[in-house]
Amino acid sequence: MSTRQQLAAQNREVLLEAAIEVFRIHGINAPLQLIMDQAQVGRATFYRNFNDRRELVLALMQGALNRLEQRALNYAQFDDGFIRLIQDHIYNIPYLTALMEYWRVIDRDDPAMVEIYQRRDAILQPMIDQAIQNGRCRADFKPADYAMVTSILRAALQGHTEADQEKLAKRAVEFLLHGICG
Repeated sequence: MSTRQQLAAQNREVLLEAAIEVFRIHGINAPLQLIMDQAQVGRATFYRNFNDRRELVLALMQGALNRLEQRALNYAQFDDGFIRLIQDHIYNIPYLTALMEYWRVIDRDDPAMVEIYQRRDAILQPMIDQAIQNGRCRADFKPADYAMVTSILRAALQGHTEADQEKLAKRAVEFLLHGICG
């Protein structure tokens, strides 16, 4: 890889990380200039990487799927791997925060989103099947229900600091896994 290609790849990563931070604080409709400022790059660099907000959000969602797939592979060896995967979301709140409003930018029926949901389901289904077989999950749980679980975890977003968000996410997972009548 040439130095120019390395710089381009580095700029893209810096922009993605900046977008996560800016969206986390200001929401998904924050001005793109805030992302450029956070990344300390110019408009031309931004638009060489992403044509628009939609492309940026899709790139973030693909990154989130890559992280989900990696975590799923790490936890697949455990009988309670699916539960561990859900618990692991506590430490991924910044990514959930950044993407919680993707629907404001991209319609659920957009072909790119349909592909993302299909990939998500393909990643999750084996873990769900294993959890059901091992009595760790309800028999009627489906990959689409996973979105509801992550929505519940998003309640942690009301925390003002990352530490507050992590604390609230831990509490949300506790309620999810052990109920409110514990």
